[in-house]
Amino acid sequence: MPPSRQFKLLKILPPTNNSEEDIVCELSWKTLDDPPEYEALSYTWGTITQDQSIQVRMTPSPITSPLPPETNIVHVTKHLLAALLRLRQGTAQRIVWIDQLCINQNDLVEKNAQVQLMADIYQRAKRTVVWLGELDVLDVDREAIINATERMNFRPVEREYSNLEDQRILKDLIGFRVPPDTNHSGQRRRKILAELLNRPWFTRAWVFQEVVVAQRGIVLCGSLEMDMDIFINLLDGVCDLDFREVGESTSIMHSSKGYKPMFAIRETRFESRNGLSSTKKSKWLSTIWQAMGNLDATNPRDKVYAFLAFVDSTDEHRISPSYGKSIASVYSDAAVQSIYSVGSLDVLELAIKAAKVPEDLPSWVPDFSTPLPSLPFMTHNVGSTDFRASRDSKYAVSTPVSAVSALTTYGHVLSTVTSIHPRNFHNHRSSQTLQEWISLADVTAWVMSQLKNYSNGKSPDDRPSPIETRVLRTLLAEGAGRDDTPDNLDYTDPGAILEVYHNEPLLLSAQNTRTSNDKAVLNTGSLSAQTLKLQSSTYRWIQKIVKIMINKKFFISAGFNFGLAYEAVREGDLVCILQGSKTPTILRSIRNAGDNHYRFVAQCYVDGCMRGEPYEERGWSKENAETFVLI
Repeated sequence: MPPSRQFKLLKILPPTNNSEEDIVCELSWKTLDDPPEYEALSYTWGTITQDQSIQVRMTPSPITSPLPPETNIVHVTKHLLAALLRLRQGTAQRIVWIDQLCINQNDLVEKNAQVQLMADIYQRAKRTVVWLGELDVLDVDREAIINATERMNFRPVEREYSNLEDQRILKDLIGFRVPPDTNHSGQRRRKILAELLNRPWFTRAWVFQEVVVAQRGIVLCGSLEMDMDIFINLLDGVCDLDFREVGESTSIMHSSKGYKPMFAIRETRFESRNGLSSTKKSKWLSTIWQAMGNLDATNPRDKVYAFLAFVDSTDEHRISPSYGKSIASVYSDAAVQSIYSVGSLDVLELAIKAAKVPEDLPSWVPDFSTPLPSLPFMTHNVGSTDFRASRDSKYAVSTPVSAVSALTTYGHVLSTVTSIHPRNFHNHRSSQTLQEWISLADVTAWVMSQLKNYSNGKSPDDRPSPIETRVLRTLLAEGAGRDDTPDNLDYTDPGAILEVYHNEPLLLSAQNTRTSNDKAVLNTGSLSAQTLKLQSSTYRWIQKIVKIMINKKFFISAGFNFGLAYEAVREGDLVCILQGSKTPTILRSIRNAGDNHYRFVAQCYVDGCMRGEPYEERGWSKENAETFVLI
């Protein structure tokens, strides 16, 4: 194997007179410390069947072999062959890096070493070429799309595309300036852009790294060629306009698999290029969470390895690709990397599981290969929250990474789960109102019926907030620690959310009743215009965060504490606050495994305990913490 900074580059030769279709290339070793000018290809393999032939002349590394070049017939996928035919130039050579050809996929030693270099390879390329595949598009539509991008004044990371001229151009492009049935070309272009967002490239795990770190890029789709950043901004602008024009259920945003990954790529690329991103230590976890639900990988190990570019290369805990390891071992290494690098247990937010998991996967290790069955309590950005259940304590590292099989943690028992509401909040529908979905009266009535079972027997009036307010705040998990809470919403005011909840019919009436000049026709009773504006803002925010309830259950623990946890919670489970954890943890004792050995169940929300309150109330400290071994 050549030295670690060496990599291969492919030279695509121009066609000869004798063979316009045959692809002929040269493959040679170079060094990343002083590479020639080259491009890097970002694409999907398509089918894994490599049944197309090209000619490749391999030049051995001068360091490892004195042998002369040798020409071989190499088999590639149909998708890659189509890309090579588009990339090949008429009279000039073109130097590119392509994983399928530049990495020996059958040599695990070479593959492990080269995968570590991929972020550098894409970052050092003069540009990244995104290949989306062939596209059957009329010349008039291709010209209309390109013309629109040339006329628009894109403003990156502006949610509403407030530039009126840009909105007009987009409406013309996809047929929203006139009735749809009279603008067939606009509707046709809308379908083209929607179809592009469903291309497999948008949901490939490796794409995220390849595009985010790229200096610049172009997108190739058949004969359509466009600057990569402009292309992504165009798709985002079309989706935003389409969503507001046709509504969620029939929008491109809702129906395409590629919108969420595309938007995440756009934001992450913008942040990294403008110095706005958080540290790499925390960025890795939030990035990999997005991948769990939106990105695919043929090899489950790549759901971790594809995001190592977002781990600081100087981090002593950074893992290295090792495709010979079991999936469970790779995922365990990734979890330990996150815990040790950041000094927190944030990764536990991703460890809830529903379906079959890789064999031997510990309970505290996420199954990175599948979407989460329920949203974590740090929904906006895993690791970024104003929750501080263990105050600002750090996880104490005491075991080498390679020796971790069970995770030793320290903390305190808050209480025991004693009652669980029978309802599981499944199948939230966008057509449901908050009152229909939450059923606050039902849950509150159940809570009141449980009051007699608690030894303290405290009445609702003994609490600082009314029962109904506490129940609602718990069901919404206090906004799940998001950092985009409306300025007018004060959680210290116990009735703020409850008032908005009960005013929902008035707020919906104001939202849905419009005159022809887009002014609301209001019948809002005693609500002033200013109050209506503030409560409408809060209502829209609640509509966004209410999904935190999906697949969770409301519970009561000893001491009449209210909580919300993933549906796997059971009566008798311990509610603990572990050092380095921003949210409380549900643990389950394991028979015959030792007094301090537990199975991790889920993180949870406990009302009145999310900012370290029990430390003062109960005299907790690092010195009197208990040991919990998670297996």
